[in-house]
Amino acid sequence: MSIRTFHTLFTRSIRCHHQVRCPPTSSVLSVSSRNYAKKAAAQEEDAGAPLGPFYPKPAPLTLNRVDPPPDTLPDWKEQKTLMASIAEEARLRHDFDNRSELFRKGSPDEVEPGSVLLIEQIASRSRPRKQVFAGVLIAIRRKGIATNIVVRNYVLGTGVEMEFYVYSPMVTRIKVLKRITGIAQGGDDIYWLKDRPHASPLAFSKIDEMVIRDREAEKRRAAGAASA
Repeated sequence: MSIRTFHTLFTRSIRCHHQVRCPPTSSVLSVSSRNYAKKAAAQEEDAGAPLGPFYPKPAPLTLNRVDPPPDTLPDWKEQKTLMASIAEEARLRHDFDNRSELFRKGSPDEVEPGSVLLIEQIASRSRPRKQVFAGVLIAIRRKGIATNIVVRNYVLGTGVEMEFYVYSPMVTRIKVLKRITGIAQGGDDIYWLKDRPHASPLAFSKIDEMVIRDREAEKRRAAGAASA
């Protein structure tokens, strides 16, 4: 037997073995896997129309080459007071839905660590598909325009923490699903909840149920408004 004949027979046997033992790659994937991939691709394509550029609210005083009347000029301020007034103005210009009241000390709408929040954000203004994260508020860092919060939840049994900047234009919505008071004892964080999740006033496993009920309630309200 020549080497060429042996190579031909060996190649045919390998092909036959693959045809019997190894089905094509397209058939290895289950139907559910293919459907999941199609659904994910459809969601990615249905990201929505691109959003326009973000513009903050106009400043209370406009600057131009014409000197304004003396009575419209702000009073002279010291360095610390001046920076505080600039930070306050920046915060007001980026607060479009009055979310400042959620994190202002002494506000009637103030939320405390331990409360359950639902955060909606977008990762890109060119493909503004909403991303939703719900969890327990474990920290509030009040830093003016850079105020941020830390929200914790469990995904597939693994603790996950997300940090959100309150005045970021990418954060489109902050909703309080359940208010909890007294757990932080006047502080701004409950990081100890990482080591003692059982001490949470609300079980983490119930957060997903709260989100589902909230979505269903919103759908009913939207259907009622459309039929009215």
